Amino acid sequence: MTELLQQTVSGLTTGLVYAALALAIALVFQGTGTLNFAQGEFATLAAFVSFALSTAGLSWWLIVPLLVVLAFLFGAGVERLLVRPVEGSGPLALLTVTAALLLGTNAVVALIWGTDVRSMPSPFGESVYHVGPLTFTAQALGGGALVLVAMLLCGLIFRFTPLGLRLRAVADNPDSARLLGISTGVMLAVGWGIAAAVGAVAGLVAAPTLGLSPELMTNALLLALAAVTLGGFSSRLGAVVGGLLIGVLSNLASRYVPGIGGDLQLVVPFAVIFLVLLVRPQGLFGRASTVRA
Repeated sequence: MTELLQQTVSGLTTGLVYAALALAIALVFQGTGTLNFAQGEFATLAAFVSFALSTAGLSWWLIVPLLVVLAFLFGAGVERLLVRPVEGSGPLALLTVTAALLLGTNAVVALIWGTDVRSMPSPFGESVYHVGPLTFTAQALGGGALVLVAMLLCGLIFRFTPLGLRLRAVADNPDSARLLGISTGVMLAVGWGIAAAVGAVAGLVAAPTLGLSPELMTNALLLALAAVTLGGFSSRLGAVVGGLLIGVLSNLASRYVPGIGGDLQLVVPFAVIFLVLLVRPQGLFGRASTVRA
């Protein structure tokens, strides 16, 4: 029983990373109706930038807020310069752009920092804590808390600020929002910026555990896609809950299901995607849409 509880807690810890990445994917999807396949690569780039800033001697207390700001500006700039020009060309064009961004960002990271796996020190130290029969590392506790703060701030912005009201209006009905005088272009850029900032936090938290490499968030992106499919693309809360569930399911499956482990662990998210699309395509928290003939 103790081992099962430990595996569940560990799954929740890794699930927070998937939840943050899933939330970023959901934010972009709600604004543009397309999947940003480059979201994981954006997080990887942010992790390498944080590594470079740490190597230059900056304190982590400065790196985290600076990284969030830089990621926001990067995400907003990508939307403005690369996504906006093809916005009216249909979903396929947008998907092609995000796929190109995935490959391009990965190539840039490999060109600048190489393809070797680097060890990144934990900003929270290497301490280990024991709470009853459970064991926690400082990285797991600190990283989980950092991701939770990022997601809570994102939720507060969307729920209680005028900016969040405008962002939700554009996501729900851009035409009506435009008639009310809301600049949909600016809101879309802000949405991409917030998504990139949340993803950057996920990359920063994942890097000390997984090791820095251009493929840092490749598997995490697949798990995040499963999470947002499970929770629902139209629900930010669903994306977060889906990420936590995927983290726990993947961890338990790799420990207790014979033959699943390592790369075979990715069988779990693909199975989840298949089952959800078969039984409840809108996800657990998503809204079913209807189209009148």
